[in-house]
Amino acid sequence: MRSIRFGRGLVLALPFVVAGAFSQPAEAQQGLQFYAVTPCRAVDTRSGSGGIIPAATERKVIIKNVCGIPPDAKAVSLNATVVFPNTDGFFSMWPSGGVFPVVSTINFLAGEPALANGAVVPLSLNPVACPLGNCDLSIAYGTASGTGSLHAVLDVTGYFK
Repeated sequence: MRSIRFGRGLVLALPFVVAGAFSQPAEAQQGLQFYAVTPCRAVDTRSGSGGIIPAATERKVIIKNVCGIPPDAKAVSLNATVVFPNTDGFFSMWPSGGVFPVVSTINFLAGEPALANGAVVPLSLNPVACPLGNCDLSIAYGTASGTGSLHAVLDVTGYFK
């Protein structure tokens, strides 16, 4: 286990095994290689990507074949930013067609102008049909009341394959 200290006094203890975040056994993931890309904005709901995200709504987005992420990428490294949430809540990401995760990517308070967090997120091995095409990543905004809205920005920095 390794402890990582974040701002606001948050300390997170993690097993330092990236492969553990994937649905396959760690042994099957040993061959994954990280490839950096020039940081690129893959999703910005302020100017497309389906517009503002209402609470308790899954939004499917395309990451593969965008910003230099190849179609055989297994996971992506990105910076997720929530912009002007109007209700306290959390933001989560997971492979489209997969199970909603038990962890959040970002937790925030209402009215924060922008709050970001880096993440490594698995992508769907079998992209699902969505209004944008074949989507491989799902995102959602959760609140205690089930109401509210926010914008989301996803900037990719690399991928694993």
